[in-house]
Amino acid sequence: MSDGRWFDGWSPWPELAGLAAAGRSLLPNVPVTPAALVRTVTEQLVGRRLTAQVGGREVGLTLAELDYPADSLRLATGRLGDVRIVAENVDWPEPEDGGEPGTIPLRRVTVLAEDVRLRSLPTPAAKPARVQLAIAVSAEVLQDRVAKARPGIVAAPADGGLLRIHWAKRPHWGHLTLRPQVAADGVVLVPQTLHIGQRQLRPPRRFRPIVLPLPELPPGLNLTKVEPRHDELVLHTVAEEWPDRLSRIPLPDLLSWLTTAAMTLTLPNLGTRS
Repeated sequence: MSDGRWFDGWSPWPELAGLAAAGRSLLPNVPVTPAALVRTVTEQLVGRRLTAQVGGREVGLTLAELDYPADSLRLATGRLGDVRIVAENVDWPEPEDGGEPGTIPLRRVTVLAEDVRLRSLPTPAAKPARVQLAIAVSAEVLQDRVAKARPGIVAAPADGGLLRIHWAKRPHWGHLTLRPQVAADGVVLVPQTLHIGQRQLRPPRRFRPIVLPLPELPPGLNLTKVEPRHDELVLHTVAEEWPDRLSRIPLPDLLSWLTTAAMTLTLPNLGTRS
């Protein structure tokens, strides 16, 4: 059965078939079904440099991946599954000391919307069971943050989910490993083991944990885990408010948002309705 015949024959809500018409008015040369339309828009967006407005400031990003099992059968039965979005080279806005605006380069932002379901009442909308974000920064950003908190200290990711630091003036003296922990005001690097040659010692008591402030994240994000990797640091977050907010955005609005992004390479504001 073709995509077109499926939607002409049966759908859990009549409005779903109207998504194709709404998208066709914006992109007249794409296939007529919702699944084919979304696939076409995705092909136009992936790999392109996009801009978005965040807090009144322009943010640049490259959409690297938009993965979803968007076939007509899933759309018609109302269960889309997991949706994964990956943006790379994100220029995230951050206030600098003295209140001047600045940016922190994010290597990668991965958004995972789990078990996305489509509902028909009161209006067609999408509702994920949970939304998670993983924010990756490079080792160079980590080094800069640690150096600001503790001048003269050089940091780098290590094995086993740890970080290692050494004194910039005396790198041959050894290094100290630290384990990152999540706190209310940022990431706390707790000393674990002092390495001097082949010896492993307890860290000096006078060495206090290092507290790294977080970039200003969107409202509703809670940091759950910090994961050092060989050349980057990944912050894992859960967006507790987003599933409910997304469920209040009608599907035609989502489709219009996608097609506008594909045509203008600008991510417009996507509001919610009560």
